[in-house]
Amino acid sequence: MLAAAILVPLTPFARAAEPYTEDAVKAAYLYRFAGYVNWPDDKLGDAPFTIDVIGSPGVARELRRLLPGHLVNSRPAQVREISGIRELGGAQILFVGAGHADILRALMPSANLPPVLVVTDEEGGLSAGAALNFLTIDRNVRFEVSLSTADRWRLKISSELLGVAVRVQGARRQSNMSRNVP
Repeated sequence: MLAAAILVPLTPFARAAEPYTEDAVKAAYLYRFAGYVNWPDDKLGDAPFTIDVIGSPGVARELRRLLPGHLVNSRPAQVREISGIRELGGAQILFVGAGHADILRALMPSANLPPVLVVTDEEGGLSAGAALNFLTIDRNVRFEVSLSTADRWRLKISSELLGVAVRVQGARRQSNMSRNVP
């Protein structure tokens, strides 16, 4: 299923007897989410697909290990650690680590900002303004989705991703997008 497919990219990076760290699992999810989300009017051409990370150096480190040599939506991928929303730039995904959801209040969808998939690791992350939020259930990393927030950012989330989410907030809608799994 999708949850297993999301973790496949980690295989070359894991040492034989070591379990995946929580940061490595979250990095793999962030990488794979891109294949199940459509951004409107993608006019970036050959520009890198960018994942910005705030407040989670471990996830940023795991993304740096995972992304080299991989394409995301047919583009090279990069990760940037930023300290605040002002540094966001043109990232397609913004991951906000635990304890930093308060900065999302300053980030509102607008005509001036390009669409960004906001993912948090926070109790109540969807209420804070995330489209996706990580949860730990029985020591497993899972996620929940806010379709309302995704709609405000003009993002379309595939029904396949919605089907493996622990919880989907907002109206369920059909997605005719073709899956572009990295």
